[in-house]
Amino acid sequence: MTAVIVNYNSGSRLGPLLDVVAPEVDAMIIVDNASVDGSADAIVGRERVRVVRNADNRGFAAAANQGAALAKGTWVLFMNPDAHLRSGDVTTLLGDVPSDVAAVAPLQVDEEGHPMPETGGHRPTLLRYLVWALVPVRFHRRFGPWLAPPWPERDQELDWLSGALLGIRRQVFEDLDGFDERFFLYHEDVDFGTRARAAGYRILCRPRVRLHHEVAHGDPTRRVASGLRSIESLALAFTGWRRRALGLILLAGYGLRATMGSGVGRDLARAALPHCRELMAGRLPERRLPPPA
Repeated sequence: MTAVIVNYNSGSRLGPLLDVVAPEVDAMIIVDNASVDGSADAIVGRERVRVVRNADNRGFAAAANQGAALAKGTWVLFMNPDAHLRSGDVTTLLGDVPSDVAAVAPLQVDEEGHPMPETGGHRPTLLRYLVWALVPVRFHRRFGPWLAPPWPERDQELDWLSGALLGIRRQVFEDLDGFDERFFLYHEDVDFGTRARAAGYRILCRPRVRLHHEVAHGDPTRRVASGLRSIESLALAFTGWRRRALGLILLAGYGLRATMGSGVGRDLARAALPHCRELMAGRLPERRLPPPA
């Protein structure tokens, strides 16, 4: 088994993560996307750790594919530097996985242990995003794009799983040509799950492992930027009139959140409105930094 970590300015997180993971994997590959904070330097020289340095930020999908191309073993375990693992989590996650399962991931939780929709979800459709726009998440069940209550207590099939901590059978990953590099950040995991299921495999959420994943390190500006990257990637999956319809639906959802929300959620909603208008015009939104708060 090989762990692949895409690193971009992760601060001091890499070292402690590798300390936890090292006893449960055969090798670790760090693909650094031109970090400027020295985060990749701190782990140089560690046993069984290989560092690949990119001259610029290639995005998650491309960098993850770089790491996977060097991986060996039955499983490639993709993980984010801001994933908080405990000893034994990797072994539990990838132990006794049925042979028809292509990918498995834990249930994501917040810092207080509450389950998070970001764990994974269902095939993205216009109807599911309309549910997201107008209906509170706690009432979504299987009708929204993300996992929603009731939260799973046993292994549960989903259409896709988050790449924050995602085990994929290496042969399946190679057979399906890895992640689609059109996606700079986000939605590459949704796309892979769709293709894996079309090929006859199952995608499994394993709630015996609960993962606290810091979204953009908890920094409000980075969280808004991450939200914008997510919209930009989602737009690639919708073409023609469906992209225009998606823009209208997202405009309704973010419009409500911009008016009635608070904190980072409101900031993201306000920053997202220009993206929604670009989609309504049938255009892909231009990647840009979020406006100052």
